[in-house]
Amino acid sequence: MSKPSMFSKDYKKEVKKRKRKIALLIIVPIIGLTIFLITDFDVLKNSGISMKNGINSILLNKSKDKRSSDVQVKKTPQVAKPQSDSEKSKAVQAKKALKVEATLKNEVFVVALSDGQKISVEVSVKAAEKTIKGIINDKNISYDISPSKKAIVIQSTNNQDLLYVDINKVSKNITKKTHQSSKGQMFSKEELFKTHTNYLWSITPKFIDEDNIAYVSELPWINESAVQYIWKVNLKSNLHTQVKTASGMHITFKNITPKGLTTLIDGNVVYVTSTGETIE
Repeated sequence: MSKPSMFSKDYKKEVKKRKRKIALLIIVPIIGLTIFLITDFDVLKNSGISMKNGINSILLNKSKDKRSSDVQVKKTPQVAKPQSDSEKSKAVQAKKALKVEATLKNEVFVVALSDGQKISVEVSVKAAEKTIKGIINDKNISYDISPSKKAIVIQSTNNQDLLYVDINKVSKNITKKTHQSSKGQMFSKEELFKTHTNYLWSITPKFIDEDNIAYVSELPWINESAVQYIWKVNLKSNLHTQVKTASGMHITFKNITPKGLTTLIDGNVVYVTSTGETIE
């Protein structure tokens, strides 16, 4: 901006005009800058708050998403993967191995009856403890296992002989071979069967306890009435005795109780004791 000439007739007016222009040139930018700074500071301030809130919102959303994902993982049940063919095959083989192992824990030994039958006695072995499990081929026989499962009595239905066998494979024939009548007459089982083929000499043996076995017989009478009686044999003495006051047309032995061997005589319950008595 040029200075006014001193020789101009409007010198003073031009000087004042010049000063006003200079003042405007100085003041206007200052005012504009002030307005700009005030306006931009608020904008920046507001913008900063928005950015802060935006960042916090993003972080919060991410945290919520993570927690939601974790909860979803916990709630989602674990689905078992289907077994492959090889895994199924291994499982089948394992089951077969267990069955084989279980089979190996059973032993079998053979005993011979007096009528020529070969009987297979099955023994269960568990932790070196042996117990008699039963008979594999039980055709034409009747048998019972002792309360301790350490012995078995076997009766042949062919000749009615009784065989006692213990867990150690020791056996003995405990059949009553002969009988003496009240008149002193002695006769044998074999001789009687020649004339009385349907006679009951000793059938359905049953343990009373470890030392005594009961059985059903038509002894001491030999007639056509077919009345049944209870007899017992003591395994230690091999002595056969008749159980008194016990007779009927049909006698069946059941389970052992504290009273004795439960017995049904024509439908009535009595208990046979080891001393050779019956109680109600």
